[in-house]
Amino acid sequence: PLAVAQLFFRACSTRLVMMRLALLSCVPLVLAEDAQLPVPQVPQVSQVPLMLRGSKSRSLSELESCVSKPNFDRAQASWCGQQQEPVACFKDASNLNPIWDCHLQILQVETGCSLGAKPCAWPTDALAVAAPERKTSAGQAQGQPTRFVTWNLYVFTLAGRIHPVVDELMRMQPEIAAIPEMWHEKHAILDRLNQVSGNVYAFATGGATEQFNDADILFRADKWEHIASDLVPFSEGRAVNWAALRRKSDGYTLIAAGTHPLCCQGDYVVMEAVDFVIRTLSGVQGQHPYPIVLMGDLNTGYYQPSQQLLRLGQMDAFGRHWQIPMTFTDAWAELHPGNPDPSTINNDPVRLDYVYFQKTPISVGQSIVQSQIWPRAA
Repeated sequence: PLAVAQLFFRACSTRLVMMRLALLSCVPLVLAEDAQLPVPQVPQVSQVPLMLRGSKSRSLSELESCVSKPNFDRAQASWCGQQQEPVACFKDASNLNPIWDCHLQILQVETGCSLGAKPCAWPTDALAVAAPERKTSAGQAQGQPTRFVTWNLYVFTLAGRIHPVVDELMRMQPEIAAIPEMWHEKHAILDRLNQVSGNVYAFATGGATEQFNDADILFRADKWEHIASDLVPFSEGRAVNWAALRRKSDGYTLIAAGTHPLCCQGDYVVMEAVDFVIRTLSGVQGQHPYPIVLMGDLNTGYYQPSQQLLRLGQMDAFGRHWQIPMTFTDAWAELHPGNPDPSTINNDPVRLDYVYFQKTPISVGQSIVQSQIWPRAA
């Protein structure tokens, strides 16, 4: 699962398992009217003439400009963010999933575009062009997006997929992510990710994360400062991860949390896990009074009692009354009320992956601005 948020803060989510797809979503967190995210540090592209892979004569200049393609304004303002790489992949206006593939280097032209997408040359002066100003529901201006991702990597085949997984993470460009089903492969993923990203990523280090089936917190260390983190086990080798992170550009602080309850045993075990996770995070919030972004593979559908509990704060189910001390907004469902339960795994008819933004008693933000099921797998 994958996610994006913005602060003026947006948040989004994504997910993948076997052939599992990812989910991307965004919400504005308004901190200050003029708060802006810093321009991401992107590895320098070689200054030699750029030639398309597999061709001796076709150069980057022969690609059509992205500026003339459908939805370029949206790609510039949201989907591709502060892109400095030379190539993006656009989609026709009739495409059911119009979101572009972004942040491609020239050598990815042959293989980097998803089904139905075509490469175009990203304008070198795009960062100098002012993107359309966005407003929150309170009428305040928003800054650039911060992207959250949750993605189940499916541990059973992960050791042989390190490079494809990192390639996809580079396309997603998360600032903060929760990564379920990753054990000792974590170090190989981080090493490869920092090789290709310019050494900007880190994992929250609190807790024995290699001993539990949890959801490690990955973050952009060039943009976010690690304040504190930990792992708290709850059952059958499962745990909840949390990390308090402070944004370096403006001091905005949040708690990123990730978890992965037991699979395939019905919603009751997920309900118990949700109850434990939220009470644990309530205690964390007592020490670190910041809003929570909860992400993960929750192994249950949108309409199940456990997910209603997260949204409503209380629920009658399984012969008793359940109540938790906070409520959350489901980033995907907020923007897709007619389709809140799409599959994020190809052999399951329901959603399993979620990015939740805290609503009460501390609010992450006022409105969701983007949400997407990531169209690719690795």
